[in-house]
Amino acid sequence: MSEIVNNEIHSASPRCDDWLVSIMSPERKEPKISTIPRVPSMFRKIQSNKDCYDPSVVSIGPYHHGEEKLMEMEKLKDTYARQFAEDTKIPIQEIYNAVEAVAKNVKDCYIEDSTKNLDNQQFARMMFLDGCFVVQFLFCLYQQPENLEMSRHDAALVTKDLFLLENQLPFEVLTKLMSFRKLDRKANWMKILTDFCDQVRASPAGTELKEKITKIFRGLQKSLTIRNPQGIAARDRPADAAHLLELLHKQFCSGTIVSENAEKSSCKNNSQMNWYRYYPAEELRNIGIHFKPSKTDLFTDVQFKRRWLITRSLYIPPLRIDSSTKSLLLNLVAYEACHNKSRVTSYVCFMDSLIDTPRDVQVLRSKGILLNTLGSDEQAAELFNQIASHLIPDPYAYIQVKSSIEKEHRKVIRKWIAMWLRVYFNSPWTFIAFVAATFTIILTAIQTYIALFPLKDR
Repeated sequence: MSEIVNNEIHSASPRCDDWLVSIMSPERKEPKISTIPRVPSMFRKIQSNKDCYDPSVVSIGPYHHGEEKLMEMEKLKDTYARQFAEDTKIPIQEIYNAVEAVAKNVKDCYIEDSTKNLDNQQFARMMFLDGCFVVQFLFCLYQQPENLEMSRHDAALVTKDLFLLENQLPFEVLTKLMSFRKLDRKANWMKILTDFCDQVRASPAGTELKEKITKIFRGLQKSLTIRNPQGIAARDRPADAAHLLELLHKQFCSGTIVSENAEKSSCKNNSQMNWYRYYPAEELRNIGIHFKPSKTDLFTDVQFKRRWLITRSLYIPPLRIDSSTKSLLLNLVAYEACHNKSRVTSYVCFMDSLIDTPRDVQVLRSKGILLNTLGSDEQAAELFNQIASHLIPDPYAYIQVKSSIEKEHRKVIRKWIAMWLRVYFNSPWTFIAFVAATFTIILTAIQTYIALFPLKDR
């Protein structure tokens, strides 16, 4: 078949001959998808978000290597590498040789243009220093905070930088270095990594007790699915993640009760898309829908539940909003855009649909779904509006939830009942006043009836 096509092409115009042949050639190389890509240019063009993709204090990997504003932390990398070698009591040359052997295999994880100016030795040295920095930082953060050698403010900025898409290090490098560092019996590297992700994806206060059992089972599931490469125990191996940001994504975007395939199959007619309107949180509250925090902190754990005759509840995973939230969500969204995923993207768009004004933030905050440490409710509302700008969610995401909300919104009688309950049963005092008024009306009606139709003596 290919010969016939090539013969037809050769009979065409000679100017286009070689070009068309190259298109149809089976040897034509497809563009390589990097494990650690750059942020898509369309995201960087959004002015309000452009600063969320660049590191503030430390560069990891080649994309921001050598930038002048990050040179101060380069000095600490040497210190951390020396501390790491001294703590392990292993010659630093032996550690470097191990990393150098791994570095040869991970250079292709990055876009080629970013490493073309680095020879193999320069790249290996960068992997060694950056890897020692990350491993030593995590070790000091959770095991020896007195040796962190940086302020709490700088530690927070480093933490934010370690979850940027363009600031990632292949886990092959980290796991090789982790194999040299022996931890206490109660600690292991997998626990440190998951605790680090938990710290970044912190939930509002009051949700910890609900998540303890969930985290136990989630940790058990991970321990059963972790592979066991050479040089590091299975319990210390990151769960099939390519880098730290991907580990965070796997940790909080998996294990949902209803999978994406199940959501798609629930659509009665897949050939015809069902579209649903979005309603802000305050409007949903006014029609009687109650907001409650989900029992897990998975970004995808959004559920709509009906209880009794009139109770309708929308469960949403709790989220703490601080100075790093915008950067974290945007880099997760950028990661998904590069890997054909949409879980966090759909979550961000769903939250944006609920938040139009500061009053919507107040509704969610009062129910423990949002903990706003950023500032005013207006700032929190603006944050979600900026993050969701130009994003397109998976139309099948939360399709059952959207369908249930749409059905509830169409019920006019329920709107009246919900408004009546909200007005007269909002507090004990309004309830008491309502009962007293009702009782007074009943007594007045009885008194009027007796006056108009007096009882006759038998």
